[in-house]
Amino acid sequence: MNFKFLSKMALCVGAAISFTSCDIDDDGGYYYQPDPNVAYGVIVNASPNSGDLFFYADANQVNNTALAYTGAEGYYNFRLGNRQLSVKNLNGETIATDSITLTAGQYFSTFAVNTFENIELVTYTDSLDYPAPNRAYVRFINLSPDAPAIDVVGVNATFAEDLEFKEATSFTEVPTGSYDLSYKNSETGEVLFSETAVNFYAGRIYTIYTKGYVTPPAGSNDTFSSELLRNY
Repeated sequence: MNFKFLSKMALCVGAAISFTSCDIDDDGGYYYQPDPNVAYGVIVNASPNSGDLFFYADANQVNNTALAYTGAEGYYNFRLGNRQLSVKNLNGETIATDSITLTAGQYFSTFAVNTFENIELVTYTDSLDYPAPNRAYVRFINLSPDAPAIDVVGVNATFAEDLEFKEATSFTEVPTGSYDLSYKNSETGEVLFSETAVNFYAGRIYTIYTKGYVTPPAGSNDTFSSELLRNY
């Protein structure tokens, strides 16, 4: 599993959409002063052979540097109301769009998914509610283009069942600790991928999505695996 850290500091990335401010607290960390007049979004490139991508909200470019495969940035600030999200390749060609309506204080994640030939944008609502003491929140999304429905299981725990392509679980509260995870074909029980010692820390919120191919096309070694984002 790879790991992407979307910290509270990341909320302070200057976006072309709107701006906000952060302060440094006495512990040398960062705290965020939320703006009630915007929504907050993460952008993720989860399209296996898409190349580097630029994300747009209407005519505004979101990321200053093109986002490579598995790259993730945010949270950015977005104006409220009806927005058209899009992605462009390095030639400036629009290759996928999605229309969304954003409300005050909303958190969301927009993923570029599927193969480059069928690339599309999918948006999921995020929740940054603080977990109970000694708990974390985790959500799973199946974004492997050729994967069957999958189950995600641990030792004596099931995190997802029959998760189809582009489907996501809700954020589920789990005890903190180290987990061994297996991703299985829901129909046959075949283990497609497994990983050990995945740590969920107290007070944190995670998104784990599957990526790559169960059967990679010719010339690709991007096999089925997972990617972890820390939303908070």
